[in-house]
Amino acid sequence: MDISSTEIKVRGYHLDVYQHVNNARYLEFLEEARWNHYQDYPPSYFVDKGWGVIIVNININYKFPAVLGDTLDVQTSLIKIGKSSITFQQEIEIKESNKIAVSAEVTFVIINLKTNKILPIEGDIEEVLTRTKK
Repeated sequence: MDISSTEIKVRGYHLDVYQHVNNARYLEFLEEARWNHYQDYPPSYFVDKGWGVIIVNININYKFPAVLGDTLDVQTSLIKIGKSSITFQQEIEIKESNKIAVSAEVTFVIINLKTNKILPIEGDIEEVLTRTKK
């Protein structure tokens, strides 16, 4: 399965009063990388199909603080496909030090936007979610 990489530069507005990246910002960085993982699909692709992507669980471990000016490399890989859910493993590495700032597992489901029912991961849905190229 594909691994994608997203680079993010730490800016002043990412920092908290302690002058390191605020914990909530890491969630945004992880989300940015998941969007990037499927960048070869048009932004409206899932909605046009009638699918909604809903996060159902995030387990995140904060390991080392990132600070102003750091360059972060967010690695995203698909590690598990269930009957109705998909799980990504994500790590944020500080490029300058090669230290892992954050590791996370993110699980999501696909829902039918009209019925709000969870859809099984099969057919077209599985095909789209398990590859990053159209």
